[in-house]
Amino acid sequence: MTETNKNTLSSESTKEKLINEGIKQFALYGINGVRTRQLAENAGVNQSAIPYHMGGKLGVYTAVIQKIATDLSQASQVQAFDSLLSNAVQQSPVDIEKISQLVTLLIRGLGNALLLPEHEYYSVLILREQLEPTENYDVIYRDFIEPFHIRLSQVIQLANSLAEQSAIIRAHVLIGQVLGFVVARKPLLKRLKREKIDNALLEQILQEICSMANNALINAR
Repeated sequence: MTETNKNTLSSESTKEKLINEGIKQFALYGINGVRTRQLAENAGVNQSAIPYHMGGKLGVYTAVIQKIATDLSQASQVQAFDSLLSNAVQQSPVDIEKISQLVTLLIRGLGNALLLPEHEYYSVLILREQLEPTENYDVIYRDFIEPFHIRLSQVIQLANSLAEQSAIIRAHVLIGQVLGFVVARKPLLKRLKREKIDNALLEQILQEICSMANNALINAR
C-alpha cells in the first residue's frame, strides 16, 4: 500500500470516528453544548483532527446531518415503494390491496428509520433540527423528509382522488402517528414499564400504526 493510500485511509477513519461520536454528542447536548476537546477524546482522535479534517465543529455537525439524512432515506424503503407504485397506477380501478401494501411499506420504512434502537440519536437530532433549525435543515428536508412526504401524498391521492393540498395534509397526519412515538417515547415507556423500544415492541407499534392508517384510507374512500 502506498503512503498516499495509507493517509487516505487514516483520514477517512478519523472522519468516521468523529461523525459517529458526533451523532451521540450533538443529539445529547446540541451544537452549543458540545466541546471539541470532549468530542475528540470520545472519538479517540487528536483534537487538531477536527479543524484539519472537518473544518471545525460545525463541519462535524454538517457531516453528521448528511449521514443521518442518507441513512434514514435508505431505511425508509422509498425505492421498493417506487417499484410497487409503478404497478399500482397501471390498474384501473386501483386495487385497494395494493394501496394497503404501499401505505404499509412507507409507514414501516419511516418507523424503522426513526424508531430502531440503533437510530435513537438520529431521531433526537431530527427533532432538534425541527425545533431549532440550522442551515443544515435543508439537507434533512431535501434528502429525507420531502421525498418521503411526496410519496405518501401520492398514494393518498391514488386511493381517494384528493386535491394535492388535502393529500399533503393527510400525509402529514399519518407521519405524525410515527413521530408521536419519537416525541413521546418516554411517557410510553413509563406506561409500558419498559426501558427502551426494542425490536419486538417496535413491531407491535408499527402493526398498530399501519392498521389505523389503512383503516383511515379505506373508510375515506
